[in-house]
Amino acid sequence: MGSGEKTLLLQIPKVDFRGLDPGNPGGDGWESVRVQAMQALELFGCVEAIYDGVSPELKDALFGRAMGELFALPLETKRQSASDKPYQGYIGQIPTMAYESLRVDGAPDLEKVEEFARLMWPQGNPNFCQTVCNFAKQVQKLEQMVERMVLQSLGVDKYWTSHTESLAYGVRLAEYGVPLDQETKIAMGSHLDPNMMTIICQHQVKGLEVQTKDGEWIDVEPLPNSFTVMIGEAFGAWTNGRLQPVHHRVRIHSNQKRNSALVGSRPKDGFMVQIPEELIDKEHPLLYKPYDYIDYLKFRFSTENEKAEDLLRAFCGVERTGLEA
Repeated sequence: MGSGEKTLLLQIPKVDFRGLDPGNPGGDGWESVRVQAMQALELFGCVEAIYDGVSPELKDALFGRAMGELFALPLETKRQSASDKPYQGYIGQIPTMAYESLRVDGAPDLEKVEEFARLMWPQGNPNFCQTVCNFAKQVQKLEQMVERMVLQSLGVDKYWTSHTESLAYGVRLAEYGVPLDQETKIAMGSHLDPNMMTIICQHQVKGLEVQTKDGEWIDVEPLPNSFTVMIGEAFGAWTNGRLQPVHHRVRIHSNQKRNSALVGSRPKDGFMVQIPEELIDKEHPLLYKPYDYIDYLKFRFSTENEKAEDLLRAFCGVERTGLEA
């Protein structure tokens, strides 16, 4: 069987989160979903969540009016959201990519969204702010359910409160044009996300692909109520390697523009990514020293380090000796 055929047969597991109460972990249906979600995350580093927290009306408002107004702004306006931190703010005008995106930091917080909106529209844009804020809040609930399930599965649920209090959230709104490389159709190359977790919402035009542990690429078909939950490097490190971040890319076969919205969590400034002691034992020796997330981003995106095979291990990996093996 050729690799192309394999790819067509493989699918990311779909797990139904509908009806679960984020405020009642362990309630009706929770345990079954937890087991299914954890199995998918262990096997693929991601899971396709069927989730009804985002209404069709809210999704249409985000991908229709809100993102339409945002990407119609002049380039110099969009660049107002640029940041000195890697992978924050505006990203675009990359010679090899028909792509631009903007990150709204702190998006579940209406004041943070309004702060961003004032950079784009000095007179404000209440509709945009309410739409982005509501979307972020609903997807954050899904993200927190998945993280809670992981902590429960690993037996470290006691860290739930301190873990969530250490996280910052944001929404990245992205728009892809027709891929410049028409031979491969690749609009964004293979990469890992450095953060804790990313939840991707594709809109109509598919393009997201994820890589399995044996190197096969799988299309992620967008459904009206599906969200792709992906493990980032920071969460993989926090679990001491029990979960692995997933390589993914964007490959667009149509000639239509593609929009997606990504809700991500990362450690707040000043918080260290540190493996709980309960996750370190003989079978799972310490893999990473505690590290500062922003320091890692600076290391990760510096040109001198771009050729490292495993950037996180190069930055803070624990060296093993023959005696420890």
